[in-house]
Amino acid sequence: MQVLRADNVIESLGLPYLRNLSTFGALSSQIIVDMLGMGKIRQLDKGEYFARYGEMAAEFQVVLQGRIAFYKHSSDCDVLTRYFSAGEQMGFDLMIGMIEHNGIDVATESTTVLDISSDQFLDLQQKFPVDFGLLMINLTRELSREITMLENVIGDTTGWHPGAMGDGTT
Repeated sequence: MQVLRADNVIESLGLPYLRNLSTFGALSSQIIVDMLGMGKIRQLDKGEYFARYGEMAAEFQVVLQGRIAFYKHSSDCDVLTRYFSAGEQMGFDLMIGMIEHNGIDVATESTTVLDISSDQFLDLQQKFPVDFGLLMINLTRELSREITMLENVIGDTTGWHPGAMGDGTT
């Protein structure tokens, strides 16, 4: 795992590319540059991972390039629950909910990830209030999509069917 300089990443990817990422959609160049400059940018090779079981989430990540597989920790094994692709956030729900990390993030290909700490998140709100509102919309939109996806999985596997209660009601 290698830590990258923000100016090199911005030059390499370009601001137009970064603005098209879902987490950064409609944000100004100024806040994007600030997020990358004040955050920590990591490059992971395929197969590299980070596991933080039991650590309180004090940050969230944005996948800038590549893809991450998330394996949720359970009592006897780790279960693949989803993939995070370029533009998607990872761990925002944990940070906001003050929840401990509960899985392993594994790069499925060469992947670049931006870490945004809770302190940096507060600074963004204070320095860029308008952009911060848009960032919150982007983050909650993604969380909403995740909830819908999970509801669909649960509904498809454990859904109610007419007559399932045995009383003839539909």
